[in-house]
Amino acid sequence: MPRVLLLTSTFLRHHFFIQFLSRHLDIVGVWREEKSFKPEENAGNKEDRAVIAEHFDARDRSETTYFGKYAALSLDPGVLLQDLPPNAINAPGELAAMQALRPDILLVFGSGILREGIIGAFAGKIINLHLGISPYYRGSGTNFWPLVNGEPEYVGATIHYLDEGIDSGKMICHVRPSMKSEDGPHDLGNATIIAAVKALPAVVSAHAASTLHAVPQRTDIGKLYLRKQFSADAVRALRANFARGMILEYLHAKSARDRALDLLPVPHS
Repeated sequence: MPRVLLLTSTFLRHHFFIQFLSRHLDIVGVWREEKSFKPEENAGNKEDRAVIAEHFDARDRSETTYFGKYAALSLDPGVLLQDLPPNAINAPGELAAMQALRPDILLVFGSGILREGIIGAFAGKIINLHLGISPYYRGSGTNFWPLVNGEPEYVGATIHYLDEGIDSGKMICHVRPSMKSEDGPHDLGNATIIAAVKALPAVVSAHAASTLHAVPQRTDIGKLYLRKQFSADAVRALRANFARGMILEYLHAKSARDRALDLLPVPHS
């Protein structure tokens, strides 16, 4: 079984990622890097700050519902756990510690952007779980912006090899959640995480067997969103879309709307 290193963060969704994979893969080390993004910094006034705060409070409550049982992290005694402050994962000492574990593959979900040192040292061995359907939505908030834009069919995840671009590496597969008319934005986000994490053991197995057929991403389509574009008005637009029945509208036309997507299946385990 390949030796796997996890690079991730500290929220409950990341604890689910760690603990589910620990039951299915040979995990030799876990790097948890704190998040540094403060979305309230994009608020122009008190009212906007309240809108943004409620959005993320609702996300946290939803994560507790879906992943609360994973709050207490439990790892086998031989697994190295490295807890890092924001923007520390690319330090030379961290790379040396990773290399000392001799991993066959690195799985990434939620850590900070990896720089050339790590990418070069583990070229062809780093697989990223990107929340968003690439190449249609890349960058930040890629399951938020489809809902702002009234395109719930683009909510999902892309599992891809990591390169030095922004979510631009060769794609392995796509995963989407099963949607219900009563789902809210955070239900969809958490259901996507569960489906994508559960696909990773099959991806690792296919990678180890050299049976993956990764596909280069097209560069002539899609949207790239940056953190600084997140705003209270975008949250208001998302809320308005759900209030008007966006999900039910999509479900009624699901087959026709899904034909616009070119998606890759999860490899067989």
